Amino acid sequence: MKTSLKKRRAATIVAVGSIVAAMAVGCSPAPKALLAIERTEAGGARVLVAPCPEYSAQLISLSSSGGTTGFKRWSLVNDAMGGPLDSVELFSAPQGWSVAESELSDLKGGREYTVVLDGGVKGRGLDGEITFTPDGFEALKAGQVLVRDGKGSKVAKKSEFMKKNGDRCTPD
Repeated sequence: MKTSLKKRRAATIVAVGSIVAAMAVGCSPAPKALLAIERTEAGGARVLVAPCPEYSAQLISLSSSGGTTGFKRWSLVNDAMGGPLDSVELFSAPQGWSVAESELSDLKGGREYTVVLDGGVKGRGLDGEITFTPDGFEALKAGQVLVRDGKGSKVAKKSEFMKKNGDRCTPD
């Protein structure tokens, strides 16, 4: 009798744990369109952060997968553990930020890259993400940026991206 009671308790704990884990994953908000990629005058890549009042950025990372080298990452952390951020040139740390990972040092064709921004507004998490390829980035003209489009990116006017948009600046 004791053995079956122990088995039922264990099964109940596993079942409840599975439900809680599934709910936690299902409740994670999708990243918003907080980021855009711009080509600099020198031909480099700059990540633009949408103008969101009171947004506090904590971490930004660039990752690559594909090719023969596998997954690599370049990331920055905010030295103050949060604060404003309007743009970052890839592979260069702005003042007040430190390089945390530096396995990547440039963008190479034939790969897909993803930039992720972690931060929040008034203590509530608000993340951004954009995936792009070097071909899409290199084709940008003055005044154009790449913005999130589903799981990829599309070309948009920089002026449109930089307009205030309360929906993308509000945590879910």
